[in-house]
Amino acid sequence: MVPTTTPYRADLLRAARNRLGWKKPCLVYALRQAAAQEGRSLPTDTSLLRSIARWENGQTYPADYVELLVKVYGQPAHRLGLADTPAAPETPGTVYPTTPTDSVEALTALWRTDLAPGSDIQALPPDPAAWNAAPLAWLVSGQQEQVPNSRTRTQVGMSDVEAVRATVDIYADLDNRFGGGHGRRALIQYLDGDVAELLTARSTEPVGRALFGTVAEATLLAGWMSYDSGHHGLAQRYFIQALRLAQAAEDRRLAGSVLSAMSHQATYLGPVLSSDHDRVIPASASGEMR
Repeated sequence: MVPTTTPYRADLLRAARNRLGWKKPCLVYALRQAAAQEGRSLPTDTSLLRSIARWENGQTYPADYVELLVKVYGQPAHRLGLADTPAAPETPGTVYPTTPTDSVEALTALWRTDLAPGSDIQALPPDPAAWNAAPLAWLVSGQQEQVPNSRTRTQVGMSDVEAVRATVDIYADLDNRFGGGHGRRALIQYLDGDVAELLTARSTEPVGRALFGTVAEATLLAGWMSYDSGHHGLAQRYFIQALRLAQAAEDRRLAGSVLSAMSHQATYLGPVLSSDHDRVIPASASGEMR
């Protein structure tokens, strides 16, 4: 029986498999691969096939398989119909995402809010609490994590990463020559229109980390462009998301650059924002506290 307290939409779970063009045996294979990575054993193929049919017909909630399903589909539980849709913050970007998948969702929401007609996000002030929360979250993160790999038909290779890097370099050159207000919106449009899809596509682990590192650099650039344009609340949000991407990319040097940018902005804006924040940033950026 499906527990009445558990949000559950079997149609979304079934649709996730159909989008990939998988038959049920393909899902069984993917579940076994994911379980093996965790050192977990699963029932026989016949038993799993029966379970999948019950899950997708809404007869049984896959309580013991939610994490595996999230992993093999590369989608958060709520998009698979297995959990409530989390409440979106009124202004995305100030919360340090828990997982790389959450980071992709937060960043794409930030891009779209930035581009939305009538959005007031560019006028928002920085969130003082976020100055402490984001560096501390980065500071205490210790375990290695996998970048999202959604098994879509789109495959990302190193040539795609190099293309993104080359494009971002063009915007960085525009920023250096003409200031952050020139090309800022075009950069966000490029990231939202072309790069967002790559962040949820298939890739090898090295390519995925390289992509996350490159997008972290682009997001850091978006933060500086917003800073130069006087959109300090927006700049803070981009800095926070760049830090999370750098963590997923396992790039400590890049993370240090982001932390330095955050400290610089907090110092520039005055003691109200920087008094507590600057006690954390310098040590963490240099690696003394990690």
